[in-house]
Amino acid sequence: MKIVDSVEDAVRQIAEFEGSVFDFRLALSERLLDPIGVNMAIITDHILKRGWLPDGFSQGDGFRTYHYKSQA
Repeated sequence: MKIVDSVEDAVRQIAEFEGSVFDFRLALSERLLDPIGVNMAIITDHILKRGWLPDGFSQGDGFRTYHYKSQA
């Protein structure tokens, strides 16, 4: 799994993913976790457009791997 270090790369991974939401994992560099939350707001907006909801994360060394579930 590639650790994403830009909002653009995260949005691209979200848009291009084909398969079950339960198989999608988004590993984000902690550098994207800005204090105000703008980057995560943009990423979450794209997640919601796919019909997905955040479902927690796993902490790694310098990154977090986010998990998602279906809204249905």
